[in-house]
Amino acid sequence: MAPGEIAAPMTGQEDEDPHRAARPGVPLGRPGDAREIAAVIAFLASPQASYVTRASWVADGGMLQMGPQAGSHITSDDWRTP
Repeated sequence: MAPGEIAAPMTGQEDEDPHRAARPGVPLGRPGDAREIAAVIAFLASPQASYVTRASWVADGGMLQMGPQAGSHITSDDWRTP
């Protein structure tokens, strides 16, 4: 499991609603919710994933596809418009 920015006590966002938080540097525009990561882990631990082997599951809101320019230093959504 390779999570991106997740709203949790470890990231200092335990009181933040991730569905309302703006993160311009994340393609989905918000941090992840710990329940979203838990759902992926539950799937991987379930019989439905019995044929999955040796894989890394990335749940990062699209940050990996952004490359090094993604992250908290992006302060506006200007990059989203052509």
